[in-house]
Amino acid sequence: MIAQVSAQPSAEGLPGAEFIQTLLDWLAQIALWGAVGSMLLGGALAGYSNWHGNSYGVSQGMKIAGGGFVGAVLAALAATIVNALFSAAGGTAPGP
Repeated sequence: MIAQVSAQPSAEGLPGAEFIQTLLDWLAQIALWGAVGSMLLGGALAGYSNWHGNSYGVSQGMKIAGGGFVGAVLAALAATIVNALFSAAGGTAPGP
């Protein structure tokens, strides 16, 4: 018979776990700054292009701004998505 293995994710006792969490928090902040920048840049490009009658520029600006919206949503939901997928695959999250 083949031995069964299990994996129970836990940061308990992991050296540097607090620092890794801080890095993840910083990455989320950088992602949000990037999303805001993308929305502002895309909006400015779309507005400027519309003012000058450049429909291609408007389209590109809207794509850039839309990317910012998607980036903000993903930055906010990233941990939730990972945890939900882990649970859906049969994993059990560590207790509080």
